[in-house]
Amino acid sequence: MPDTAANEALAHRWHMEIFHEGKLEVADEILAPDFVFHMPGQDVEGAEGAKQLATELRRAFPEGPIVHEDTVAAGDKVAIRWTAHVRHQGEFLGIAATGAEVDLRGIDIFHLRDGKIAEAWIEWDLLGILQRIGAVPVLGQQTAQGES
Repeated sequence: MPDTAANEALAHRWHMEIFHEGKLEVADEILAPDFVFHMPGQDVEGAEGAKQLATELRRAFPEGPIVHEDTVAAGDKVAIRWTAHVRHQGEFLGIAATGAEVDLRGIDIFHLRDGKIAEAWIEWDLLGILQRIGAVPVLGQQTAQGES
C-alpha cells in the first residue's frame, strides 16, 4: 500500500527545495532514474533535465515564494495546485526581462514509484504569463499599432 504522506512530502520537496530554494542536488535524491516531467510542448527527462529547468525558471523569476494552495494525495499520485507572485527578471522563452509582476499559477500531478517521483505533469497558465510580461496581447486591449 502506498504511503500517501511520504508521497506528498516528496511532491512538496520538488517545488520548495528544487525550484524555490534552488537546492538542485535534491533532484538526484527524490527523482527516479527514468524521471520524466511532461510540460505543454516538451518533456524534460532525468534529474539533470529537472535541474536545468529549475535553473532557467529561477533565473527568469528569482523572487517570490511558491505557495501550495491545495494538495491531494491518493495511492501513488499527488496533485498540487500552486501559485507564486514573482517579477520577470531574466530571459523567459526567449523574452528579455521586463520587470513585470506576474502571478504564476499551475497544477502539478506527480506519479511516485518506489519512494521516488517517476513522472510529473504540469498544467500552468503560460498564456497568462506571456500576456503579463507583454509578449502576447490581451484580447480586447489596444495594441501598439492602435488595433484591437
